Amino acid sequence: MAVKKVKRPILVGPSEDNDETVGQEQSEMDLNEYGKEEETMSQMNKGNHYSLDKSYSEVLLRPTTQKNAALERVISFKSDSISIQRIAKIPEGTYEYQIEEINVRENVETQYGLKDQYVITFALYSEVTEQVTRVSIPYNISSNQQSALMMFLNAFKETFRGQMITIGSLVDLTGQARIHHMVFENGNVFEKIEILTVE
Repeated sequence: MAVKKVKRPILVGPSEDNDETVGQEQSEMDLNEYGKEEETMSQMNKGNHYSLDKSYSEVLLRPTTQKNAALERVISFKSDSISIQRIAKIPEGTYEYQIEEINVRENVETQYGLKDQYVITFALYSEVTEQVTRVSIPYNISSNQQSALMMFLNAFKETFRGQMITIGSLVDLTGQARIHHMVFENGNVFEKIEILTVE
C-alpha cells in the first residue's frame, strides 16, 4: 500500500506560498486546538455581565491544573484499605453559574442505603480569577423537605411558581451562587452550592 503525502496547512507563520501576511493575521487571532478562530476572554468579558455561552464551553471548561493541591492530598494506610482524601476543586466564594447538564445515577451506596441521585453539573465563572470551572454535585433524590435536594430546589421556587416541571427544566439556568466547603471527619472536603439568584 502506498503512503499518500498530504499537504498540511500551517496555522501560524508564513504560508507555504511564502505569503507572510496570512501568518501575521493568524498570529493576531486566538486559535483553538482545531485551528478555528475564538474570541479572547477579554473580548467575551466586555461589559459588566459575563455570558457562559455554549459555543465557548469546550474551550473555557478545559480542566485546570491543580498540581500543587493534588500533591498535598493525604493518603491513609491506617486500616486494611488505602484511602485518599478528597479536596475541593473550587475555592469558597461567589460565582456566576450556569447549570450545564443533569444526569441520574441509580442505586448509589450512601449512608442512608441505596439511593438514586441527580448529578448536577455547573459551570462557575469567577470574576477574581476570570476562569470558568466545572463541578458536578450529586443530590440524593428525596422528597424530604430538609434534604439537600429540596433545599437546593427551593432557590427556584419563585422562577417556577405555579408550574409543574421536570428536573431537566433547570438546565441552562444562570445566576449567582456561593460555594461553601463541607469538611467531613475523615478530612474529605466537598463543595456545597447555594443559589443566590436565578436570571
